[in-house]
Amino acid sequence: MSLLFQKKELADLMQSFYLLTGIKIVMFDKEYNEVISYPSDRMTFCMYMRQNKEFDEKCRACDYEYCKKCNETKSLHIYKCHAGLTEAIMPITKNNRIIGYLIFGQIHDNKNKVDFEKDMKVLASFYNINDDLEKSIKKIKYKNQSQIFSAATILKACVEYIQIKEIVYSPDRLLISKIEKFIDEHIDEEISVERLCEKFNIKRTYLYEVMSPHISGGIASFIRKKRLDKACFFLETTDMKISDISNAVGFSDYNYFLRVFKREFKLSAKAYRNKYLLSLD
Repeated sequence: MSLLFQKKELADLMQSFYLLTGIKIVMFDKEYNEVISYPSDRMTFCMYMRQNKEFDEKCRACDYEYCKKCNETKSLHIYKCHAGLTEAIMPITKNNRIIGYLIFGQIHDNKNKVDFEKDMKVLASFYNINDDLEKSIKKIKYKNQSQIFSAATILKACVEYIQIKEIVYSPDRLLISKIEKFIDEHIDEEISVERLCEKFNIKRTYLYEVMSPHISGGIASFIRKKRLDKACFFLETTDMKISDISNAVGFSDYNYFLRVFKREFKLSAKAYRNKYLLSLD
């Protein structure tokens, strides 16, 4: 399931990171698929090298490995990829759940330029890449350790900004909105966990996983609170009989409605309506 994001805000942020550091930046979703990058073009050296199936598989495996490490630690990692290039990865979280990753890379920290270029040529030869890679190897940017750690600090700040501004978000957020809208529109009907799972074609465990960070007391309590809030709306804005309101918000048992209403608001439904009317005088 891919990430959703505010396109302009994210593109501007990633462009700013690149202009400041000169390092390519990439975003992955929680399934470790690339979502967006800046610059969007793949580095020439990597593009040539990934023509080799074995090399490409190792690239994907390397991305997957460090995404998994982030998943375990929920922290920043700076590492060398299988080709010896330096990269850094930082998880993007929402309610302490990882929804994606921000990564920079395709740089090297070898001060000896001649040795580095020689190593890259040997690597290309090992994978039978016969293209003239000299120009593309020279384009791989060198950054010293201080510059790499500084860029990693900026990467971390970018992630924190993304999280605060909610520039990136999981499709879970849309699902939650759809579930709440469904409950509101069918408030007078029986609504169960099973019905919600069937309606949105999701498993029970996934429903709880998505909803738990946003509610307290479980899904049944969440639905009951929505019913009571709707009852308050009717008490405040209509002259409906309280028994009719009970039915209109999905309580088939009138006495049960009266009990839970009083328990929730510390007032009977009748007293609540009278208090509201008095407050308007």
